Amino acid sequence: MKDNRARWWRYLALLSVAWVVVMGARVYPHFGDALRLDGRIMSFDDYVEESCGQRIGPAAASCLAEAHETGRRLVAQQQAKSLLLVEAPLLLMLLVYLPTMAAKRWRQMTAGR
Repeated sequence: MKDNRARWWRYLALLSVAWVVVMGARVYPHFGDALRLDGRIMSFDDYVEESCGQRIGPAAASCLAEAHETGRRLVAQQQAKSLLLVEAPLLLMLLVYLPTMAAKRWRQMTAGR
């Protein structure tokens, strides 16, 4: 039974690493300055152009400043979501594995007394 559990954890670790590699390769090209709005992926510059493309004069300057600020915030949010998606299996595995191993060691220590 002990050998099967160790094998199971190794398979989960291998699956998690494969997930990170595949999803990292899939997400990496869009990671730099891409953001998702209404189901569309667009670059930061396209977002600013779409937000303020028709404005001129003083309204354009304030619109550009606001669009840059909002766009940077949206890009940061998209990057955080992408990182969480890529790293989720490893975090979940650690969340389960570490308490399991700590409980196992605690049981072994208390049984030895």
